Amino acid sequence: MKATFVYPNSRRDVLAGDEPDTQLHGALYLHEHGIEVAFHDPLLTRRALPRPLARLAWTARELTVPVEVGRTDVVFTPLAALLPLAARARALPVVAINFGLNLIWRRASPPRRSLLRASLRSAARVVCLGESQRTELVETAHLDPRRVLTLPIPVDDRYFAPATGRGDSVLAVGKDLARDYGTLLAATASLPAEVRIVAHPRNLTGLVPPANALVLRDLPYASLRAEYGRAACVVLPQRSDAYPFGSEGGGLTALLEAMACARPVVATERAILHDYVEDGVEAILVPPEDPQALRAAVERVLGDPELARSLGEAARARVERSHTSRAFAARLAPVLRSVV
Repeated sequence: MKATFVYPNSRRDVLAGDEPDTQLHGALYLHEHGIEVAFHDPLLTRRALPRPLARLAWTARELTVPVEVGRTDVVFTPLAALLPLAARARALPVVAINFGLNLIWRRASPPRRSLLRASLRSAARVVCLGESQRTELVETAHLDPRRVLTLPIPVDDRYFAPATGRGDSVLAVGKDLARDYGTLLAATASLPAEVRIVAHPRNLTGLVPPANALVLRDLPYASLRAEYGRAACVVLPQRSDAYPFGSEGGGLTALLEAMACARPVVATERAILHDYVEDGVEAILVPPEDPQALRAAVERVLGDPELARSLGEAARARVERSHTSRAFAARLAPVLRSVV
């Protein structure tokens, strides 16, 4: 059996071994389940194009991919706006993974919703990252619940290994538009620890970092791993679930990376997080957009080495138990087989 993985952006650096395999979603381990894997970069977006053509190619690639992939038994992809619908012409089953379809649905016009619904109904399966995401998508898009399932995503637990010792900084990582760095800066101003933020400049537009904050960008993965290692606390500040930008699955990669490194995490409460952590066990959850609650939680972790150790160890144990790439492959393999 052959499965072809199609992503919006190339995974060549990951396949070359230069980056963690988190973004491959267990593909490197599917051979253990008798599934051959190929990766395909859509032809229309392999080269940079002028802006009007680039926008057209970004959409049109979903129409041409089913022809481009050649002989394969199933396609696994986050490209779900048109690709599952286009693949029907080849009777090619598509398993779509939902990175942010719920928010796209909320913001879409009625005609676009109709097209997205038709495409999602054409998918053999839709994989959601958490049960809250699945429930909302099934109810709002009126999908067959038997074809929509929850598979919490993995992290490369070998690349992001437990760091030794206790760090001395507060770390925040991520460029999703739902990140709430304004609340983070308000909460950590004058905190007696350096606050290191790995983000995109757009995430901090209009914000003035205090003297104890340092903004980093474009870090290679080796440097990012070192940042986790030096962190006494990793903070995941996000807007509420109702925020209309970013992704309902935003923050999960950074969360799992910190957990794999056995770092204590303080995170903003979001529904999808409950498939990944239990409050007070693997992380401390606080209300969204509440600087006082966020600061109190960070100070609690920094001031209690035993709590920090307990959170970090429990987080790493949960990754090893539920979120390794090999374990995700074992759960994904029967899904792929079931649609062929």
